Amino acid sequence: MALTAYLDQTRRLLHDPSAQAYTTPDLTAFINIARRQTAIEGQCVRLLLRGGTITSIAVTSGGAGWVTAPTVTITGDGQQAFATAVVTGGAIFSVSVDDGGWGYLTAPTITFSGVGTGGAAAASVDNSASTVATREILNFSTLNTLAAQTAGVLQVLGVMSIATLWGATRIVLQPMVWTMFQAYMRYWSTAPQNYPCYWSQYQQGVNGNIYLFPVPSQQLSLDIDTYCMPVDLADDTTAEAIPSPWTDAIPYYAAYLAYRNSQRREDSDRMFKEYTLFMKRARAMSEPPFFPNIYWDLD
Repeated sequence: MALTAYLDQTRRLLHDPSAQAYTTPDLTAFINIARRQTAIEGQCVRLLLRGGTITSIAVTSGGAGWVTAPTVTITGDGQQAFATAVVTGGAIFSVSVDDGGWGYLTAPTITFSGVGTGGAAAASVDNSASTVATREILNFSTLNTLAAQTAGVLQVLGVMSIATLWGATRIVLQPMVWTMFQAYMRYWSTAPQNYPCYWSQYQQGVNGNIYLFPVPSQQLSLDIDTYCMPVDLADDTTAEAIPSPWTDAIPYYAAYLAYRNSQRREDSDRMFKEYTLFMKRARAMSEPPFFPNIYWDLD
């Protein structure tokens, strides 16, 4: 939803369509606070950050004679990366990354095939969601560059789960509360090094970090399931990372803040109750029903 749409809907709730009682800067501030509240409470801006993700591909030589866009082949130590080439005047003009894949600990080789000759490109890889050999800590701030590749996302706020790639397998790490992790996993003054099996979060919020055990002995790609904070909306060109139906709750929280700021307690309480209802509605609409295996009871 664009900022103008949020403003219009919030003003309708405030019965102030002509902006006589509440200024646009004030309502914009309330809307962005409401967006952050919704993102935090609903944990609805989810990103799966993957180590060894290709973030961009730069054309170093366009080649010649390309009648149609060539097929882009990505070869390396990762997988599931896809890209599309754009041809202008018979030469490869650009390559867009459709899916950055994962597991590319080193930059992959990019080749082109089709009706044409030549052409070369170089890939840029982000390994911020990979382990660092002999280092047990991974800071959320390290992940923010990768998270910001998604339009409208500001930074990582929390981690839901972590998996690591062990060769051809993906192993989900076991989470532990910090007290138990500290007592049992960080028992040794010199921690053992191997493939990580456990993780624990210590610092919280946008300054959060996680600890891994055993301490990684080498660089390994991780799959980190995160929920994130959105960027503030400045105008209608700012991308909105919060998905529908969560966006329906935002004007009610903004109206709650506006009424509260005006010392209209009953009206603010009413808007907060509506916000709560819309948050419950969004959660119910976003979680699909679970159907057990219909074959479980068959002998």
